[in-house]
Amino acid sequence: MKDCFDGDCTLLLAKPAKIPLDAKALHYSSMRVTAISADGLSYTVAYPGGGGASSSVGVGLGGSAFGFQGGPSIRVGLTLVDGKPALVLQRDAEG
Repeated sequence: MKDCFDGDCTLLLAKPAKIPLDAKALHYSSMRVTAISADGLSYTVAYPGGGGASSSVGVGLGGSAFGFQGGPSIRVGLTLVDGKPALVLQRDAEG
């Protein structure tokens, strides 16, 4: 899961998981995949100041993202690797 620390990875997941993130660079210390299957995934992100957001995506990238104003955003997606679901995170340029 450390592969996702910089907000850019493809990670095979068989079950929900907490994904550590670089809070210094991304303003978020982690995201949590709450459900994952070959058809979709759901995730939550806790905001540093309290509260948070949740979203669900199907196969593909770009249907959902999270980020901090003025900082990089992280696009969230789902892909299949040998038929198994994998979380995809892609870091965009600072905004």
